[in-house]
Amino acid sequence: MKQILIWSDNDLERQITGEILSAGLDEVQILHADGAEQALATLEKGGVDLFVADIPQFSLAKCNVITSAQNLAPDSPILVISSGEQEHVSRNIWRLGVRDYLLKPCRPAWILAAAKALMGKNSGSAPQPEADDSRRKRYLNRLMEQLRGFQYKKCIQTTREYLDLLYRDGDNVEAIRNEVVDFAAGIAELGAPFGQAVQWKLNRCLEQFRVRFDRQGRKYESYLTLETMLDMMFEAMEESNFYEVEGGQKILNFIDRNVRKGLSLDEAAEYASMSSCYFSKFFKKLTGQNYIAYVTDGKIELAKQMLLDTDMPVINISYELSYGETNYFSKAFKRKVGVTPTEFRERNRKAGDQSSGC
Repeated sequence: MKQILIWSDNDLERQITGEILSAGLDEVQILHADGAEQALATLEKGGVDLFVADIPQFSLAKCNVITSAQNLAPDSPILVISSGEQEHVSRNIWRLGVRDYLLKPCRPAWILAAAKALMGKNSGSAPQPEADDSRRKRYLNRLMEQLRGFQYKKCIQTTREYLDLLYRDGDNVEAIRNEVVDFAAGIAELGAPFGQAVQWKLNRCLEQFRVRFDRQGRKYESYLTLETMLDMMFEAMEESNFYEVEGGQKILNFIDRNVRKGLSLDEAAEYASMSSCYFSKFFKKLTGQNYIAYVTDGKIELAKQMLLDTDMPVINISYELSYGETNYFSKAFKRKVGVTPTEFRERNRKAGDQSSGC
């Protein structure tokens, strides 16, 4: 039986948190501490699998308690729950070296997801395979090379490929969450050469993702976070004179980053500082496709992703991809794929059920 220690000066908060954890987790013993000395004494005895620290507002005394807890029980993961402002909380969390925190008000499901993830990470029965760590590094190295080549579309494809492998091969939700967060942290580190402002944005995005345990378990939501982080770096590269990029690649990056927005040929031509007529010929020579076909292909790939990885209604997907009418989107999809969006989703889900033995 695993032990969870809850430290809070507020009796009601401590009781509510304990009830959430005991009701949502199997075989756990909830230990309560209404003061710092009691919490540290319990940690010193050992055997605590998770230390939940309810800290409404950070102070020097509260920070000292967390530091002492880390020294007394270095193997016990810490989850901080706070009602402070995110910037203030995240700054203190970073200084203390605590990885996981939640901001109030937080849903019971978030508390449970956080507890499961932290105790799963700390469990000796299911260590992360070395192969997973090696795979993550391999994909991050590939991303680094593609960033250096200013290849946005390849970065997106690499990110999707990694998530596809992770969610397909993994059946442990907590392990997947941990792996996704580690991959996002790796992407944030790739932003180091772009300056402090970009690094701050990346770290802020990472921290927001780190505390949203509900998002980490959903493949498409994880993808959107990673895509946002990549967009931050490409935007920084485009604005910097340090990175000299061949004009055609820069134009493709702009189009690929704005596929969802229904970027018109005229808008793309304006970005390229060309007339629409000349740009159309230039683009066909550059890619071997006409502009409309290229953008449509990009939209259909995004549509496939949303159909497979979300329960979003087809009408919402069509609006998400800037199609004015759902019927027009369905016809465009069928021309490219051979079936309607609804048929595509149903066929692939049936295939998935059969392969899993359902």
